[in-house]
Amino acid sequence: MSNLLEDALRHRLITSFEYNSFDRITPIGKGGFGQVMRAYSKRLEKDVALKSLFSVNNKAFVKELQNFNTVNHHDNIIKFFGISKDPDPSKETYYLVLQYAKDGDLRDYLRDNFENLNWETKSKMAKDIASGLSCIHKSNIIHRDLHSGNILVHENRLLITDLGLSQPLDANSNSVIGGMFAYADPEWLRKGRTYKRDKASDIYSLGVLFWELSSGRIPFKDFQGLEILEKVKSGERETPINGTPEDYIKIYSSAWNDNPTKRPTIENIRNSLEEIQFDNVFNETIKPIQPKVNLNNEPKDLVVENKVYKEDDVSGVISNQTFDLEYWKKTVSTDGIKPKGNSNNDLPNKANPTDSETTVNRSIEYHEPDGTNDQTDLSNWEITGIYNSNIHENNLSIS
Repeated sequence: MSNLLEDALRHRLITSFEYNSFDRITPIGKGGFGQVMRAYSKRLEKDVALKSLFSVNNKAFVKELQNFNTVNHHDNIIKFFGISKDPDPSKETYYLVLQYAKDGDLRDYLRDNFENLNWETKSKMAKDIASGLSCIHKSNIIHRDLHSGNILVHENRLLITDLGLSQPLDANSNSVIGGMFAYADPEWLRKGRTYKRDKASDIYSLGVLFWELSSGRIPFKDFQGLEILEKVKSGERETPINGTPEDYIKIYSSAWNDNPTKRPTIENIRNSLEEIQFDNVFNETIKPIQPKVNLNNEPKDLVVENKVYKEDDVSGVISNQTFDLEYWKKTVSTDGIKPKGNSNNDLPNKANPTDSETTVNRSIEYHEPDGTNDQTDLSNWEITGIYNSNIHENNLSIS
């Protein structure tokens, strides 16, 4: 074992636990570099977690020990009690003696309890993670492996753990292989070992964690590792969840900005979390993507979800519904359009249509451009939303 560790033990800078002082030792999981076991400490009179290393890498073990010791005072970082050594001389195995979190990791906790969490609780959980990360960053350490498996839950408090990949910001080594693709800084995924992760890399991971708090599920859960890798590298992100406060969406969206230099600091994020307004929430049924369709006679492009469809295309696609654009333009007459604010929910006022005419089933919202009162010039009008539309002609339904 490292001389540094032996010196620390000899001078009682680190507490040493006799291995036979633990009862009921049970494997419970694996961390980034080591196996984790639950045990009862007769000395502390409570359950603890014992973490060993998979491989004999003294530097990695000492580094994690140093990281834990540096931030050991914080309420949102797992507590470090000391170390223990397996009495079997052939093993030469050392264990970190850590706080045991009885409610497991955040990933499993959200899976089992998400339906019972309100936004006050989710906000507190986000603040817990941010507070712990703030302590890590103030200690000039980057975590480099933040994900919901490395956040533990204990008595309604979230704790950051698994500092095995963490290192001081002034360390000379570049990033090592590790971390999970969905939470990893896209720049690191693109450049690999040539990219040195920093605080902004942790901020990206934090943004993904915040989205996970809002959804209750892991990011890109229906995709495999390499598929997720390509998605993150290409700039793809998960979409907002209905009912999420708009302010909260802004926080995690800024955190997972593709450009590391444009991500906020952890203190910026903590301040923003304190200012969230919970009454203004995202709801895609109220705020749908609103395609625009030109109804005048001049050739125009159809713009749908930032994609341009030329008018001479056979058809365009709006909200997963296909329709004939040219037919649409010819069959909607001026007496079927009314300015926004009129009665009948601003819907076409075409009474008793024949089989050859088109019926739009209370599904189109019309907006009159500002300062325009001409109800006969179609060039002054646009359709700004199509919701659950059914277009019928001769009993043919396109929906």
